[in-house]
Amino acid sequence: MAAAACRTASTTAADRGSIEWYAHEARREGKTHITIPAPIGMYARLSSLDEALSTQEAFIGTPIASFTQVFERNRIVTWYKLRVLESLVRHPNPEVAAIALPQSLEPVLQSEMVIFTVQGTVSIDGVRVTMFDRDCRLLDPGRKYVFFVSPDSSGRFAWLRAGPNAVFAINPQGKLEPLVNTRDAMQLDLAALTGNSLDRLRKIARAKAAGVTPLAN
Repeated sequence: MAAAACRTASTTAADRGSIEWYAHEARREGKTHITIPAPIGMYARLSSLDEALSTQEAFIGTPIASFTQVFERNRIVTWYKLRVLESLVRHPNPEVAAIALPQSLEPVLQSEMVIFTVQGTVSIDGVRVTMFDRDCRLLDPGRKYVFFVSPDSSGRFAWLRAGPNAVFAINPQGKLEPLVNTRDAMQLDLAALTGNSLDRLRKIARAKAAGVTPLAN
């Protein structure tokens, strides 16, 4: 993924801790690439697969475009435009205010959804600054994933309220692989009920959407 490029004016003491400040300090020291840790995310904890399907929108999707930028001065975020391949459970949130999306990802079609994660690389005045989350990896373009998300009122953007714990890559055998293997309660419950099988998750999600309780197998 190419680094986003931007320029910045000289930094001041008030900028300490900002992405621009880190880039300025690196350039002063003659460095051309630095890595800084992502802030610790405060995510909702899902206690079970049933809770995830009861509170989150779930779908199968694949990244088709991305954009990385400095966000709120002290974070680097990577936005992903996802093609929604299959909806598993719908949970619209008309009361959640819509947020502005990067112009480079517009237009967002009805069959698409945008999310972001706090990590990525930008280039500032010739210095590449990477924000790295050791507990999460970037999404691979073209790979299929299952996402549990919380959409805003526009239906075009969704928050990862449960963080990367609620994103699962789909391998060629149709098995679900946690994006980050924290072995939290929801991941363990999903594994116990489905054997990490996408087909079994589909069965449970469709039954949940229909208001019935299926057997996991």
